Amino acid sequence: MEYRLNDKKKLTFFSQLQSLLRSGLGFSRSFALIIDGSEGAERSVLTRVFDSVIAGKGLWEALGADKSFSRLDAGVVRIGEETGRLYDALDFLTGYYTRKEEQKRMIVNALSYPVITLCVAVAVLVFMLLVVVPMFQQVYARMGGELPSVTMMIVRLSDAMPSVLAVVAVSAAVLAVCRGAMKDSVGYRRLTSAAMLKIPVAGELVKKYHVSRFCQLMYLMTSSGVPVLQALRMMSGIMTFYPFSESVRHICETIEKGGTLADGVAAGEYLYGKRFTVLMRVGEETSSLDRMFKDQADSTAAELEFGIRQMNNVLEPVLILCIGAIVAFVLIAMYMPMFKLGMAIH
Repeated sequence: MEYRLNDKKKLTFFSQLQSLLRSGLGFSRSFALIIDGSEGAERSVLTRVFDSVIAGKGLWEALGADKSFSRLDAGVVRIGEETGRLYDALDFLTGYYTRKEEQKRMIVNALSYPVITLCVAVAVLVFMLLVVVPMFQQVYARMGGELPSVTMMIVRLSDAMPSVLAVVAVSAAVLAVCRGAMKDSVGYRRLTSAAMLKIPVAGELVKKYHVSRFCQLMYLMTSSGVPVLQALRMMSGIMTFYPFSESVRHICETIEKGGTLADGVAAGEYLYGKRFTVLMRVGEETSSLDRMFKDQADSTAAELEFGIRQMNNVLEPVLILCIGAIVAFVLIAMYMPMFKLGMAIH
């Protein structure tokens, strides 16, 4: 399996290249120093990219041809090379991956405790249904008598649990195979993105993440003097999340037919929000689109970080309450016959 640089490695690479270029070193010398400071598979990847550049390719072409780097990396570097602002492009990528790593840490911190709690709770629940409930069932079978309907429901669930686990395992395996085979198809991307956006709270956070990314990239290009239509055409190769890639394509078509950027954005208002449409209209009328993109990128990133914190604050207690309620329901259902027996003896 081919080695690929993770986001942290790419952050280190772009920040080092930016720092060395800023210090006055030439591109070749800077890249060679970075290669000398790397090792193992990472060194092989960087050497491969550097050799492509030496052979006559642009840096963006070399990055685009290597699977370690995304279309975003190649696209941003291409903007920097074509506009003569490679340093600014590297600065953008450094900031982009720094923010991405910070957001990733926030999400991991927000979800780690709830996920661990959920996994432990599921394990406990499965153990109760596979081991504890059958023990109660044997006791009640020797006692005779009719069990309450709630207890019978738990007993039936316990009997069906091996089959349920088998179905879950097979379904997970089938989904994994289907995802590997269809992940690049339009239908799969449309279906999964639509389902993702419909998830309460998380769907809104996904929108904010991609809006922030879109605005950051458009700010980089418009502030570099790239015409809006050309910037959007370049964006269509960078935005990979299906609703936003389709939205960018529609905006390009709207502008080509004589419409405005705001008109194209308005068609995707469910993605960008009404405020964003208004800002684009104001930016076009006042020739300050770059500033509008920057303001929207900063405000959306701040909203995203706040939303992640709020999700953690709400998700943790709700999850604990739900798990406690489920476990309590199973225990009460299994002890109910004993409660009834005690009342009858009394």
